Amino acid sequence: MTGEMIDDGLLRELGSGPRDGRGKPGILLAIDTNALRLVCVDLSRPYVMTGAVMDLRARIVERRERVLDDGDRVDLDDVLSLVGQMVQLAGPGLAGIGVAVPGVISGSGTVISSAHLGWSNVELRDLLEEEFSLPSCVNNDANATLLADRFLGHGSSSCLLVQIARGVGASVLLNDEFVAGDDHAAGEIGHVVIDSDGPICACGKRGCLETYVSAVALRDRIRKDPHRRTETLTEAGTRLGNALAMPTSLLNLRDIVVYGPPDVAGETLLDACRETVNALSRNDYQSGGIRVRRCELGDDAALRGQAISVLHEIVGRR
Repeated sequence: MTGEMIDDGLLRELGSGPRDGRGKPGILLAIDTNALRLVCVDLSRPYVMTGAVMDLRARIVERRERVLDDGDRVDLDDVLSLVGQMVQLAGPGLAGIGVAVPGVISGSGTVISSAHLGWSNVELRDLLEEEFSLPSCVNNDANATLLADRFLGHGSSSCLLVQIARGVGASVLLNDEFVAGDDHAAGEIGHVVIDSDGPICACGKRGCLETYVSAVALRDRIRKDPHRRTETLTEAGTRLGNALAMPTSLLNLRDIVVYGPPDVAGETLLDACRETVNALSRNDYQSGGIRVRRCELGDDAALRGQAISVLHEIVGRR
């Protein structure tokens, strides 16, 4: 495998290393981050598709955006067109392609369901590999963001990420392994009812977590009553902490990261969530409290995490 990675440009030789005892010295190796490129596309943000050419350290070399007239709805041909544009920009050193999608994604890269995009059972990975003849990876956007936080941010090997956006989603990493669930839908917490007498949700139920904590819901409440902004965000943080106390205790997690726009996912919400989840899950055998922190990787977190996913895919096929 090492020889193949050198031949493909993933590794380069640095020369001879120190010799211990008899025999010839070993060869020092390093990842050549500039030799190859990756193409990644993020479909998780409303009104825009973002494409990027990236190096092997998940740094953006080139980026392009396409504005969506229909807000969320994305035509599959437009996605393939954007990928094709980025492939041309990447040039001959392209090693693989990745797409981050909001929704339920199978292990084989099929988009089982994406309500925001209007997709169902789209075999996206197969389409990408057939079109471009390159290793491809399709991943849930929250998983991609958590992967970025793990390797490029402050994440730990066991962590729960909550993504606050149009809806509320989550991703769980246990000992550096993602929890997928029987239907590949682990982390779909937005439509769990936390108050049966709460407001009607778009899904038809009452009092879903999304109706209290999504960026859309919070901005709407703040717009209607701006003087209660602190109280609104404190209440949202408290409700989120209540919702997370059970899974953090069940899985013995000590690291929660919140990813969302800074106007809602700021210290007021985080402080309330932290205080609540620690108060509800504290026990005698717990070694320290649960930290609740903000993901600080910005709008490109899903893109950068997807680049890491593509690298895992390439290496995993060796």
